[in-house]
Amino acid sequence: MGREEHRKEFLQKLTKLEGDMFKDGYYKAFVLLAGPCRECKECAKSTGAPCNFGGKARPSMEGCGIDVYQTVRNNGFAVEPLREKSETQNWFSLMLVD
Repeated sequence: MGREEHRKEFLQKLTKLEGDMFKDGYYKAFVLLAGPCRECKECAKSTGAPCNFGGKARPSMEGCGIDVYQTVRNNGFAVEPLREKSETQNWFSLMLVD
């Protein structure tokens, strides 16, 4: 399985967890991802159309003003920018629950 397939599987698991949290009474559960949405080759929103994947697409942490690298480090994880695409990539997300 390639990197893109792993990313899609990761997003599916996160949105399922978000839904499960909602069903357990945490109706404000919401997942933020790191990096841009990659559901479409060209974003429908850029043409003024509604999102094609409104139930799956999530905003990025960066787009919400969160410093992902510092947030990850503040929570005890090591993270550094990749120098080459062949390096192991870490994916981070943030689930907000109230």
